[in-house]
Amino acid sequence: MAKLANESGYVNVSTLVLNNPYGVGFAEVFKLEFEKLGGTVINSVKYDPSGVTFDSEVDKVSANDPDVIILVGYPDTGSIILKAAYEKRVMDEIDWLLSEGMRTDELALKVGKTVEGNYIVANFTGTTPDPRATGPAYDVFAADYEAEFGREPATFSSNTYDAAAIIALAIEKAGSAEGTAIRDAIPAVANAPGEEVSDIGTALALIRNGTEINYQGASGEITFDSVGDVFGEYCTWQVTADGNVKLGESIAVE
Repeated sequence: MAKLANESGYVNVSTLVLNNPYGVGFAEVFKLEFEKLGGTVINSVKYDPSGVTFDSEVDKVSANDPDVIILVGYPDTGSIILKAAYEKRVMDEIDWLLSEGMRTDELALKVGKTVEGNYIVANFTGTTPDPRATGPAYDVFAADYEAEFGREPATFSSNTYDAAAIIALAIEKAGSAEGTAIRDAIPAVANAPGEEVSDIGTALALIRNGTEINYQGASGEITFDSVGDVFGEYCTWQVTADGNVKLGESIAVE
């Protein structure tokens, strides 16, 4: 998101985020990365996930004339915020960028239409982990997911699947379910060198036979750095004029 904001020419930015680990963590990382790129966060406002009106939060986040407001949330509350911003005419002067949690075809319907009959959020843009970036296990994962839930995997579904798989493999590798043992074993099952494997059952069998493995996940290449982070692939998304969501260009994350 910081890279998109910078490349879009925004300098003074405000963030409006859920007051929970997702929102607060997003705001902290965004501020750090955006300031590295020469930008400034002039307002950082949190909002209650259980709230039903957000007029005061919209007033606070739009103060001091930011170039853009970064909204981090989910459609139920995020749509109320966007509708309030429209009614207060905040959108007349300030652009908005949306987090991946807002990416749904229902967003335009929830926010509503202008007096001219156009969707309020038409052409609004955001960032999301790129669901087109998949690993060798994705097809099997997606088929199993659709069979179980009757729909395509949602954002982060394949990441969650891989996280559970890696923990299971690390427990097997360590021979222990202690937290520190799992932590220390994760690079040994997810990073090179080792035999590349994507099936969890096969991976467990290889570990039991003493074979080094390099788990290849449904979400793509998984390699942990020295502090335990995994770099993923992101892209832009946009609400179209007819209210649907389309994926856009990839964003290189360094």
